[in-house]
Amino acid sequence: MTDEDDLLAAELALGLNDDPAARARLAGDAALAERAAWWEQRFAGLATALPQDAVPDLWPRIAAALPQNDNARGVLRWKLVSAAMAAVAVVALVMVAQRPQIALPPQPGPPAVASLSGERGSALAINYDTASHRLTVAPVKLDSGKGDAELWVIPVGSEQPISLGVIDAAKPSSHTLNPSQARLVAPGATFAISLEPTGGSPTGKPTGPVVASGKLIET
Repeated sequence: MTDEDDLLAAELALGLNDDPAARARLAGDAALAERAAWWEQRFAGLATALPQDAVPDLWPRIAAALPQNDNARGVLRWKLVSAAMAAVAVVALVMVAQRPQIALPPQPGPPAVASLSGERGSALAINYDTASHRLTVAPVKLDSGKGDAELWVIPVGSEQPISLGVIDAAKPSSHTLNPSQARLVAPGATFAISLEPTGGSPTGKPTGPVVASGKLIET
């Protein structure tokens, strides 16, 4: 359902569109009919008329307050046009307020990459989206043996490695960092891979050999 279709459904629900083609489409398009019904429900409160005896002398009081020349044809036509324009403005404001908000996809941030390598020939590539905090790790050559390979980050200005979890040594994988992890990952930080027992380091620090490392740089 495009914005144009949504507007057409609202016009049909309000009776503002008498185009035979639009009416024919409404009869044969289930999605459009469902949207028009949704708009009818939204506008139901606006369409409720006041009881005839709600204010019996309301119109005479309004008529008595009008200038004597308000019955002139030109002035009457102008008042009708003004009233119609005001009604259209109100309907437009209500439609804008009631229209479901369309969530825009997050815009990608500056990409950052890291190339990890080590003396054992291990090699990995890391891509990090600084906007969504999506981290992708692609092993080029990595043998985790009988345990797991664990990814660590050493933030800029620190010497303390922080675990980012175990990774798949056989194929690329990606996950979104939580806010506390994302604060540690920035251009200039160092990534490292250590070989750990199955499930990762039991101590929260690297316990096995570090087989690859490299700095994150912004491209």
